[in-house]
Amino acid sequence: MLSVVMPVYNGEKYLEDAIISVLKQTFTEYELLIIDDGSTDSSIQIIQAIKDPRIRLLRNVKNEGISFSRNVGLKEAKGDFLAWMDCDDLIEPNRFEVQINYLRDHPEFGICGTAQNRFGEGKPRVTREFSDPEVIKAALLFRPAIRPPTAMYRMELIREANLTYDTRLAVAEDYDFFFEASFHFPIKNLDEVLYHYRASESSIMKVYSARQESMYKFHKIIYSKAFKRMNILDLERNFDLHYICTSTQLISSLKKLSKIFDWLIFLKDKNAEVKLYDEFSFNRVLASRFFFVCKKASQIGPRTFFFYLKNKKRFPTDESFSKVRLLARCVLYHKKF
Repeated sequence: MLSVVMPVYNGEKYLEDAIISVLKQTFTEYELLIIDDGSTDSSIQIIQAIKDPRIRLLRNVKNEGISFSRNVGLKEAKGDFLAWMDCDDLIEPNRFEVQINYLRDHPEFGICGTAQNRFGEGKPRVTREFSDPEVIKAALLFRPAIRPPTAMYRMELIREANLTYDTRLAVAEDYDFFFEASFHFPIKNLDEVLYHYRASESSIMKVYSARQESMYKFHKIIYSKAFKRMNILDLERNFDLHYICTSTQLISSLKKLSKIFDWLIFLKDKNAEVKLYDEFSFNRVLASRFFFVCKKASQIGPRTFFFYLKNKKRFPTDESFSKVRLLARCVLYHKKF
């Protein structure tokens, strides 16, 4: 059986659509575990008005935060598999069927994600993450390499690894969870778009993304765990350089870009020493990060482009990046990301 877990906090606007999207799945052997985190709107009434025996409602005594609710979901889930679902999103009718079939056919995998379509506010776009498990593991040093709400878990492996969500994290709790999980079992991303993420002003990531100081604080908690595995000191300078490798913060000087490049080289050398990640996979991730930070430095002008051409071979990979696009950004001294 599958447990579908939907955390809810004041989600009245799109909650009914999200629940109906779950109830229309081609795979029907599941429970829908809805965890209300102290909502003060009409969310409870909306849930109770939908009559389906597969729905099980749990209510936190007060607003405890997303990490607490996710831990309740892990504890209360009755299924062999667990799928997350946000209370304002939509899913393809065959989402559960496709992911469960993959996990059944590949018993070594503990987490399976999918491609994700973004809709709502802003420009629609489809996001596909790395699919190779070793590359996913290496990418998690920098960022969540799984679209969080698309994830489906094999609960036997989750419980064997004793994995839970860090309640210090108001956001990025799933990133932290995936990072820890990657050292216990392989993770897979499917290329098929099975999840539709609704971008809105009320989303928790939208709220915290506007608070860079808070986001930095939460990511430091995760990075400190990563640094410990790589024998890297918890210095503020190291946290700052690592965060710039992943955030949308623009880079305004070649000196700063050079420091970030040196940090990536440092990580490459550190990995060669501690052998935490597969070398080829790690180079692929580092190459991706280097191209990313050069895009963020396009406002410096053509010097960024030539800096990229000069140094990109330090991270050998079979993956190609759009040099033409980077050149265009640099020629235009592009100041947005």
